[in-house]
Amino acid sequence: MQLPVRIKIRSGKYNHERAFIFAFSLLTAIFINPAATFASPFKSVVIGCSPTAGEVEKNIATLLAERLKEFGITDILVITENASPKVPADRLEVILGIPKNHKVIDTYFKDQHILPLSDLEPGPEGFLLRKEDGSNQVWAAGIDERGCLYAVGELLRQITVRDNLVHLPESLNIRTAPAFEVRGTQVGQSDVALKLGKARPWTEKELQRVVMDYALAGANTFQVRSGVTCKFLKSYGLMSQIDFGANTAGGPIPAEWEGKESIGRPGYVCLSVPDARKYMLKLCEDEFKGPEAYDFVKFFGGDGGGCECDKCKPYGLTFIKLVEEMAAVIHKYHPETRIYFTNQKFDNNDDQSILAYLQEKPRDWLWAWGYGPGSDATGWQPGHRQTHRMDLFRYPGFGPYSLYPKELLHQLPPQQKLMYYNEITHWKYAQHAFIQMYPRPDRDGNLPPHWSHDIYERRPDQFLTMVYNRLSFFACPRNYYRVFNDLMPYGVGDITHSSGHHDHFNQWMWQRLLWAPRTSLNDVVDEYCRTWFGPDAAPLMAKALFVLEDNLGEKPGIPLPMKPGVREYYDLVKEAGNKIPHEIKDHDWLWRMYMQKGALDRYTQLSVAQQMQLQTMIEKLITDAMKDGSEEKAIKEALTWFDLKETPEMSSLREESARVGEESNRIFGERNDGNNNLKHDFIGLGWLKRQLERAEKAGKSQRKEMLLMITDYENPGAGGFYDNMGTYSNCPHVINGSPFDHGQPYVGGMLDEGNRISQRSMHFTQNQEQGVTLHYSKLDHKAGYKIRFTFVRPWYQPRYSMRMNQKSQSIYANDILIAKDVELPFKMSDFFTYDIPAKATANGELTIRLEKAADIGVGDRVSVEQWRNSGGWGTLVSEAWLIKKK
Repeated sequence: MQLPVRIKIRSGKYNHERAFIFAFSLLTAIFINPAATFASPFKSVVIGCSPTAGEVEKNIATLLAERLKEFGITDILVITENASPKVPADRLEVILGIPKNHKVIDTYFKDQHILPLSDLEPGPEGFLLRKEDGSNQVWAAGIDERGCLYAVGELLRQITVRDNLVHLPESLNIRTAPAFEVRGTQVGQSDVALKLGKARPWTEKELQRVVMDYALAGANTFQVRSGVTCKFLKSYGLMSQIDFGANTAGGPIPAEWEGKESIGRPGYVCLSVPDARKYMLKLCEDEFKGPEAYDFVKFFGGDGGGCECDKCKPYGLTFIKLVEEMAAVIHKYHPETRIYFTNQKFDNNDDQSILAYLQEKPRDWLWAWGYGPGSDATGWQPGHRQTHRMDLFRYPGFGPYSLYPKELLHQLPPQQKLMYYNEITHWKYAQHAFIQMYPRPDRDGNLPPHWSHDIYERRPDQFLTMVYNRLSFFACPRNYYRVFNDLMPYGVGDITHSSGHHDHFNQWMWQRLLWAPRTSLNDVVDEYCRTWFGPDAAPLMAKALFVLEDNLGEKPGIPLPMKPGVREYYDLVKEAGNKIPHEIKDHDWLWRMYMQKGALDRYTQLSVAQQMQLQTMIEKLITDAMKDGSEEKAIKEALTWFDLKETPEMSSLREESARVGEESNRIFGERNDGNNNLKHDFIGLGWLKRQLERAEKAGKSQRKEMLLMITDYENPGAGGFYDNMGTYSNCPHVINGSPFDHGQPYVGGMLDEGNRISQRSMHFTQNQEQGVTLHYSKLDHKAGYKIRFTFVRPWYQPRYSMRMNQKSQSIYANDILIAKDVELPFKMSDFFTYDIPAKATANGELTIRLEKAADIGVGDRVSVEQWRNSGGWGTLVSEAWLIKKK
């Protein structure tokens, strides 16, 4: 139940009987310096604006009052007057405004000999927040309207409310301004939250609340659409950005206009078709000829946009020339709009053609070069470019993240700046996220140098990745802090890519660092936790965030059941919840999201452990049976064990997460998608069951071999060799091929979960003549050998499958064909065993080579590129055993 609250803005004399209480933002309000001394708490607060205050200043004051209402404060007053009479000691007076427009603040600055606010002291958009010892007045002076908003944001982080009393440090003297000119993001709910998480849609007011949460943290720019309007942003002095695809059709187009997009997606026009080009110019005119003026327009050539056809090459030049014409259209109606573009997924020739064009003469119409996902010419993060600047790797410097931004800044003309569009919203398979498979070679066959491998060895936990979508709730403080510090020194700002609200910590931290990039990681995490959970819960939540990031990553040799951090994180968040003040806890959707994550991770850990325990029990049962000859009985018994039930702890965790998810959804339309995706075959019990069923039907000698695959899977026997050809796996005999990255985000259904973990990842080649190759040496030239493979081929989503005609491959021992056009099983793996001709090992050496089918990876250049870019394979293998015959 919420208590009534009175919010007024009035002019006139101060009324001593009216309560005036300073407000803090929803689930914010809490920055307390542990070393600070605190004034006596205040029962009420007065916000004094100038009679000449503009609408933006009044809106900021009203915002404060409205947010206090949510914590049950019963009397809120905002006044506008020049006089500032003495008020009782238990009332806090906040004087808010721009000094040149506020006589009381201007007089205070002069009387106290305070240096006037300027573009250097403290800087654009800056403010002074000041409170003297023993005083009940806080001076919140902004250099401009946004400075007033950020002064309020800082004050919100300096106070806390307990039992309807406002607590504030004894003194304050903060004079600061943002370090970066542009600080922004995108705001909205994701389809994953709505469809998989089954979250309720936000109201318009809730969407606006999220905008203001980030604005109070320091953001000044937001992408419009998705419900965020220019009118709302301008009401708080904030800036707007809109995206426009220079070759994005936005509707049905003639077939002859279709561009050759890099992975074959429809809806992109070929800009070399005159009528298609005219069509795009008209779309641009129709979009921008209205009265709506945006502060920034970003033109993009990706995600996956562009045209691969020969007429458009180099596409970068085709693109930038059209963008210049479109900029002229925009500036005809809105001359102050700043234009920039992103080079996402362009190749080296595209980039160089744009740079040469910009260097020909001043291009004052272009404000900045945008750097987003796929822009990095020295990065192979998922969705990477087709070619890379290998020349930049000669000396690492602070690379690899910083190598290309530094090069761009060196080559850009002085008229253009470098602007970022960093992707910090996906926890896996993304620009700076955990990757799922090691990157494949680019078009030139290049891979990153060894000293940058740490980026690509950050794999998501293989079990958690089965439960959570890419757009699932998470936080990665260490990694994104490193990314920020490596990238941002070269740019003027960042309007980050956010495809939901699951990336709350990352986005909030980014805005705080754009304001003050020298802030330490521990300090920014501590501030986040104090702001959103209160000072008592903050240490526990800060520790939990770091533990969470550790839990998310794959740790070789430490599977999920062995990670103590999963239980530790759950306990930390649970304990923190007991320390959150009720003023926050009652409305705290965010803590509930962290709690769901803890319960779901712990449930998954227990589920994986349960499945591993079953596998171990079956392996022991079969091992013992093979010793005493009771295999048939053991098989029958083992086949009855697969109907696993939840343990009481698992049931409790699932119910807890569901309950807390209902609460977070009711409070703020937030719920973890993992609540609806907990049932999985995590380790390949399906394979184990199938192997038992096959053994049950097999003859005695064949049965023994099948059962040995259960009890000692990887063992090739004396004199043999085993290679697991997944990412980062042990495959010492592979001399050609690279880990298969599936071309696109790994989605459920690509492979059957019944596959063992080692069967789910592979090495592959694409349209190269030489397929995956293994070489063995020091073999016994007198002995016979056989080779056993695990083969499986993936399912592709319909938008990719129409060009995926590969199904089979041939196998050679040296140059001797031992198997022709072997069809790989679909989704569920199987074993394929072949004898090696004696002459192939006569000299103690053996090369096993796979060869693609003749009709794979052939055709026109564009079709082959699209096939390659979307994960086409020519040869594919998961495991290989070279077995010495007895």
